[in-house]
Amino acid sequence: MDSLLQDFRFALRTLLRRRTFSMVAVITIALGIGAVTSIYSVVDGVLLRPLPFPEAGRLVAVWQTFPPWLKVAELARIWDLVPLSLPDFRDWQAAQTSFDAVGIWSTRRAFLGGPESPEWVQTVQASASMLQVLGIRPELGRFFLPAEDVAGGPPVAVLSHDAWIARFHRDPHVLGSSVLLESVPYTIVGVLPPGVSLGAWLSYRPLDTAEGAPVWTPVGQDSVNAAQRNNHSFRALGRLKAGVSVAQARAETDRLLRGGRDPATVGVRLTSWQLDQAREVRAPLWILLAAAGVLLLVSCVNVATLLLGEAATRAHEMAARVALGAGRLRLARQLLTESLALAAAGAAAGTVLAWWGTRVLVALAPPLIPGLSRVHVDARVLAFALAAALGTGVLFGLAPALVMSRAAPGAVLRSSAGSSARHRGAMPRALVSAQLALSVVLLVGAGLLSRSFAKLTAVNPGFRADHLLVVRVAYPVARARDTTWIREVYRSGIERLAALPGVTAVAAGSVAPFSQTASGTSVEIEGRNDEPGAPPRTVQQRTVTAGYFDAMEIPVLAGRAFRNADGAGAPPVAVISQAEARRDWPGESALGRRLRVYGAWRAVVGIVADVKFRKLRAADEPAVYLPAAQASYEWRTPFLVRTRGDERAAVPAIRAAVHEAAPSVVVVGADAMPDLIRLSYADERYRTMLVSLYGLIAAALAAVGMYGVTSRAVGSRMREMGIRVALGATASSVRRLVVGYTLMGATFGAGMGVAAALAATRVLAPYLFGVSSADPVTYIGILVLLGAVAVAASWIPARRAGRVEPAIILRGE
Repeated sequence: MDSLLQDFRFALRTLLRRRTFSMVAVITIALGIGAVTSIYSVVDGVLLRPLPFPEAGRLVAVWQTFPPWLKVAELARIWDLVPLSLPDFRDWQAAQTSFDAVGIWSTRRAFLGGPESPEWVQTVQASASMLQVLGIRPELGRFFLPAEDVAGGPPVAVLSHDAWIARFHRDPHVLGSSVLLESVPYTIVGVLPPGVSLGAWLSYRPLDTAEGAPVWTPVGQDSVNAAQRNNHSFRALGRLKAGVSVAQARAETDRLLRGGRDPATVGVRLTSWQLDQAREVRAPLWILLAAAGVLLLVSCVNVATLLLGEAATRAHEMAARVALGAGRLRLARQLLTESLALAAAGAAAGTVLAWWGTRVLVALAPPLIPGLSRVHVDARVLAFALAAALGTGVLFGLAPALVMSRAAPGAVLRSSAGSSARHRGAMPRALVSAQLALSVVLLVGAGLLSRSFAKLTAVNPGFRADHLLVVRVAYPVARARDTTWIREVYRSGIERLAALPGVTAVAAGSVAPFSQTASGTSVEIEGRNDEPGAPPRTVQQRTVTAGYFDAMEIPVLAGRAFRNADGAGAPPVAVISQAEARRDWPGESALGRRLRVYGAWRAVVGIVADVKFRKLRAADEPAVYLPAAQASYEWRTPFLVRTRGDERAAVPAIRAAVHEAAPSVVVVGADAMPDLIRLSYADERYRTMLVSLYGLIAAALAAVGMYGVTSRAVGSRMREMGIRVALGATASSVRRLVVGYTLMGATFGAGMGVAAALAATRVLAPYLFGVSSADPVTYIGILVLLGAVAVAASWIPARRAGRVEPAIILRGE
């Protein structure tokens, strides 16, 4: 122990004497450890940290699967993400034996509070068994009783912990009081413990999740859905019994929920709830962690190169210590101690960088990533940083320790510093080549993602997005099925909004594009007899007002748009998208043809351009537009307002106009369409930004490494350069020699990097748009960039070599 302390004290004194070297090394280590620790904290919070429930590993998400949907482009992405219906859940709950408890839940928007100041909030509808599934107890009171979780049951509610604090100021006597939901008084029977969340369940936009929902109500009181077996609206959870595997539970659940139907048409999917919540982000986050890991390796190689360079200046010191009796193991231990001291200093700085970087990563992260609230730097993350520091300290200290401890002391003491350095020049060149190869992998990944992102953001959404405002409104549930009242609300609202200064067009359309949701339905085509068992013809369905296509500036390609005359008493009509016309009427005109939507046959009067509904990268989906004046069903829809200037500046006037049109209608949000489109590719932007940042840092470190190795090589060969000049070599030829020396190693490293990138970037293929993982333009661009970096890194040493004075060099020798 005493010798280790002695080594450590000596290492500190040595590093303090070489302040510039130590500072550069510590900054390099801090960048690597800070980057990898920051992204690890996100991975840990989202993917690895156990959910905040007792024995969370026993919680299982349950989905139904419809394999025939795989054959339908519009449904393939959700074929194994089908929620349960309420009747199916009741039957399963009564018969299952694999779970201690099973439950379902969903969310809905509702008005909370009185008519004077109602709030449009997200609420949770949950089965009475939900807290038993989660394994928790209420903070106050109780949860729902089975007798309350039925149609016609007493209106009871449970408050979230945050709502209890914010709205009732921790009142311990809150039980028995009431809250108004849609003007109905709900008796408060309990308060949830803090931190209870059922994860992200997207309703309209990323903020509409169960996280932060102030009020929970019994799901069974939804009398509309109680008997609808085809209404798959409820997510299901189960708590496995001790000793029961997921496979055993899956077999029983499949049998019960399938109900004798063909397994080729209906099935189930059971998976860990934690894994299920992060299903969409798991692979991208691991890719980002791997990219940060590559950057950490680049940092290690860079520091190892710096240490080798410093070791060359200490060759005589090490040789003298060996000659005086120091063993090679003792010498290697001393050098490793110095490396670990550097790593410790770098880890300390990297931890500070990681704390700041984690906050930045969370702030910039796409809002759909679940579990972001759990992301922070804690003991788990700090332990990871410590492990990374120890690993990197050994990794970058190993090469200098081995090289210096193997040097023959007699040969070193007899030789000059320059010749000694030349004998060890192969190792730094190899390290720089390895560093460059790793940098190529990162830069190619960054280049592919950047080109993909540029192509994605250049996609035409099918309408003009600028100066377009999506105004979301809400009205009481009691009026939701009064279609006459709803039509009058929108007629009056459009009329008043159109009269506002600066407004050029107004319309309304159910489910605005890029609102993070969709509304699909099946259609029948007149004269087409599909084979029994064939997948349904599905379309995106939109109910729109007259003037919708003009307001959105969606081109009408054939026929006409809706008119005011397409009212309730007029013949049923529809407008279809170009993709729908191609699919169901290939090679012929769709105008005048008929299709059945929601039980009514409608004549096609127009064909419009395809519109991107959810993602710019998605294929064009068949769509059918129906006139709002002919709708005989409930429909909630935003106003679409086009303005001359900044659309956000018009929001206060729009709120006032809607209130004047219908005082019971509330504007609950207004989004600029460009913001919604940007939100749709937030995950692509996040990946591109981080990988590009890692690539640029790696390139900078590679440039520093090349400069250092070239500079030391030139210093060790100054006598040779002097002789060359004395024998007639020109300054330009000497510069070419030095630059060529650097480019030779860079070419080897780039070649290895290209081979590695071709293999590694295949994992990026699912996340690329319009670009292949072997895109030649990207590879050529990266190689040209690295060539320029290599030339720039070697130019200063090359100029110094070209200006050598032979007389001075030879006189010194």
